[in-house]
Amino acid sequence: MNKSESVEADIPSKVCFRTIFDQTSQFIGLIKPDGIVVEVNQTVLKFAGLTSAEAIGRFFWEVRWWTISPQTQRQLREAIALAATGEFVRYEVDILGADDNIITIDFSIKPIKNETGQVTLLISEGRDISEANAELKRRVAKGNQALQKSERRWETFAKISPVGIYRTDLSGNYLYVNERWCEISGITSENALGKGWRCTIPPEDLERIDSELQQTSQDALPFECEFRFIHADGKTTWVLSQAVAETKDDGTVVGYFGTVTDISERKQSELALKQRASELTSLTTILAQTTALLQKQNQELDQFAYVASHDLKAPLRAIASLSEWIEEDLADQLREENRHQMHLLRGRVQRMEGLINGLLEYSRIGRVQTESYEVDVGELIKEVIDLLAPPLTFNIEVAEEMPTFRTKRLPLQQVFSNLIGNAIKHHPRMDGHVKISVAERSSYYEFAVADDGAGIAPEYHEKIFAIFQTLQSRDQKESTGIGLAIVKKIVETQGGTITLKSQINAGSTFYFTWQK
Repeated sequence: MNKSESVEADIPSKVCFRTIFDQTSQFIGLIKPDGIVVEVNQTVLKFAGLTSAEAIGRFFWEVRWWTISPQTQRQLREAIALAATGEFVRYEVDILGADDNIITIDFSIKPIKNETGQVTLLISEGRDISEANAELKRRVAKGNQALQKSERRWETFAKISPVGIYRTDLSGNYLYVNERWCEISGITSENALGKGWRCTIPPEDLERIDSELQQTSQDALPFECEFRFIHADGKTTWVLSQAVAETKDDGTVVGYFGTVTDISERKQSELALKQRASELTSLTTILAQTTALLQKQNQELDQFAYVASHDLKAPLRAIASLSEWIEEDLADQLREENRHQMHLLRGRVQRMEGLINGLLEYSRIGRVQTESYEVDVGELIKEVIDLLAPPLTFNIEVAEEMPTFRTKRLPLQQVFSNLIGNAIKHHPRMDGHVKISVAERSSYYEFAVADDGAGIAPEYHEKIFAIFQTLQSRDQKESTGIGLAIVKKIVETQGGTITLKSQINAGSTFYFTWQK
């Protein structure tokens, strides 16, 4: 290929380059190292409202678009001088276009070197970033507004917060406290800043705080500690302080943000509970000692009651037997009056023996533990009636709905035996009637033993439950006066109550409750 053919082949390439050079949206220019403009594209000329002749052959910083300010021209001269040394230069700059239109461009100058490394040409490039900057400014402005709004909200929250709020640096110096913090601590905000917050905290509490802070700062953990503020007037305020680390974007801890909550009432309650617990422990020890002593005394009482019962009943039985022997030996010589006296003597002996048995039984109520069983109350009452053997003319009616439940059988049997036995023994007629019924309640049963006997005057309703109390002379009706006292004690020991409803000549009804 000859030279003319080479030139002709290169012409389309130049045309293509020129087309791309002129039609690109970026601002492009070619500059000599001394700053003389060699070429600019149509984008530059169109924006500036210039012709090629007005731009090419002039110093780059003297062209119209840079004449916004002397400072901008000086900045351009320095940039071109730096690029001429082989450095790549880039920064943002405002340029002036036609109709005084000003835009901001992302401007750069790239040096082109020859084979020996000498800078022979500079390529300037500019990209319009005005809209991007405007959008960024709008976002920044919006962010600033949001930040100001957030700060106002924060200030309002800090002012009305029910807890104290504080902020510290990494060394524990206070940078901020709210009004509530000052109320709780008794320190003004001015005195609290820096290390001033430590002035009213007891030394032993400060040691605990410093220890927690050291551990927290080492591991960047949340801080939590209880301590006291001692006010100037002597008042002590217990607080719970909680804080979390405040960090930079890279995660570096720069301080702490936290709260203090007044826990004085809780602390007072805890101290009171500890005191009560100590008192309770002391009382428990005393109670255990007393219980052990009572158990020992009960054992001694049981032993004494057994010995006393045996030693007292033995001579009584001997007296009864001796009176029978005397009556038999002198059968033909004893007058009726003497025979009656012998019967009275044996009656007194029997009463005395019954009294001893009753006292022994009364003393054992609540001290002797018995097992619980499944008890059919209807069957239990039937057994009691069989043992009492009432006269055949006497009518005892038992309701059909008697319950079956788990309870202590012997105490319940003793209660029914005493109440039914009294209704039979103290009835003025041989054809008396006794009715036994029950009503079920939520946690207990209420039993009733009713008779149609002579009745009891209201003024005696409480008296009859006292020990040794009888309503008839013992010469008329043998009685120890212990039966109803035993009944009352058994019922109350099992957690129940017993009452009487009666009037003279209107019969009597005993009501007692029994826990399920």
